[in-house]
Amino acid sequence: MNMTMNNSQLNNRGFSLIELMIAMVIGLIILLGLVSLFTSSSNLNRAQTGLSLLQENGRYAMMRIKQDIQNAGRKHCATVALPTTFTTDWDQGYEMSSWLVDRNVTLPHNLPAVGDVLLDDDDDDQLSDGNAGSLLAANVPYPLDPSWFIRGHECGAGSCTPTIGDVGGDTATVVRSMGTTDGNRVPSTDVLTVRYLTGGTRVQSVAGNTLTTMNNIPAGSTGDAIVADCNTTMVTTATWGSNSVTVGQVPFLALDSDTRVFSMNRDFKTVTYFVGVDTDPGNPNRRVSSLYRAENGVAQQLVEGVERLDVFYLAQLQTGHVARLTADQVQGVSGGGDTNNDGAIDTIQGCIIQPAAPTLNSLNLANEPGCLWRSIYAIEVHMLMNTVANSSTLDNEVFIYSPDGLTPQDPSTGLTTGMPAERMHRKEFSAIVPVRSYTL
Repeated sequence: MNMTMNNSQLNNRGFSLIELMIAMVIGLIILLGLVSLFTSSSNLNRAQTGLSLLQENGRYAMMRIKQDIQNAGRKHCATVALPTTFTTDWDQGYEMSSWLVDRNVTLPHNLPAVGDVLLDDDDDDQLSDGNAGSLLAANVPYPLDPSWFIRGHECGAGSCTPTIGDVGGDTATVVRSMGTTDGNRVPSTDVLTVRYLTGGTRVQSVAGNTLTTMNNIPAGSTGDAIVADCNTTMVTTATWGSNSVTVGQVPFLALDSDTRVFSMNRDFKTVTYFVGVDTDPGNPNRRVSSLYRAENGVAQQLVEGVERLDVFYLAQLQTGHVARLTADQVQGVSGGGDTNNDGAIDTIQGCIIQPAAPTLNSLNLANEPGCLWRSIYAIEVHMLMNTVANSSTLDNEVFIYSPDGLTPQDPSTGLTTGMPAERMHRKEFSAIVPVRSYTL
């Protein structure tokens, strides 16, 4: 028998089992390499996308907060004050800035009523001798202390000081109740409220109680009016026309000093920042934290990914000393540095010499708790931002948030806020923002 094989028979022979196994191993190694490369590339892309979103959200949020803080306390025609009897006796630029409020006006957005304004009628201890409702005649307008134009709340895990909803702060319905479910406000995050005046229409003439303006009054001017020159500001009832407004009371006005009329509803802003909890639009079982900005009672989500908000206030005391305080510490200061009115400073823990109440003779605004809000000249803001979506492969991606100290924090052990930590990168944004209307 012929045992030789021709060439065609040799060419038709298949791979051996060993050859197939070697080929499969080589293919598997190449496939694992490709999968590893794809996974690494995907993780890197996820991290870069998250960090890019974090940076963009942080810069935008800080920009909006800075704009409002810079305008905090803005009034019409701010004036400069100089020291009087001794070098530390400053009126801090507010000597001519207290407003008058017509008793027929109900101030919006939790601003004080006549019974909430405390007055000092002897100036011996700078503390109150009664409220404006009891010390003023029924037809006399009451003063609006400039301290109401900045208010903050230092918040912990369960409550805030001053309490949310106290007179001066925004209402509790605007800033939500504290909690970690949809529609709540994130625990251990501060709340900041600032107020300021914008716009206004130049007054050309006054005839009785009717003010004629140089230009047409902007659309949307409704409600009560603010009438101001560079010396006096009054909030009064108003009936608006196209280029005139009839008001309930007209203070003495110097028409040559840029007298203007403002709409309380349109031109006066009450802006509040807080951190709220929302349901992730892409996942109904997931919660995200967002920075909210409320303007005149309407709250809107500003950016997602804000995990913490902490605010500090740089205040000038009656001695000229500068203090960096939390909101509860600002609220706790009362009285003046010269507690016995002998012309000598007794303690640095006192408010500035309180402004006189316009046209009210010997009556001054009292230095009751909260008086230090009128001498806040800068606000320090800290925000802890996250990437919103999971951007890390680790659940212990450590971070540092300076209001808590400089020790790195491990999110896998739990967050201060009680919110889920997840696998996100985090970064702190901070700024010290001067209050432009604070003048010395």
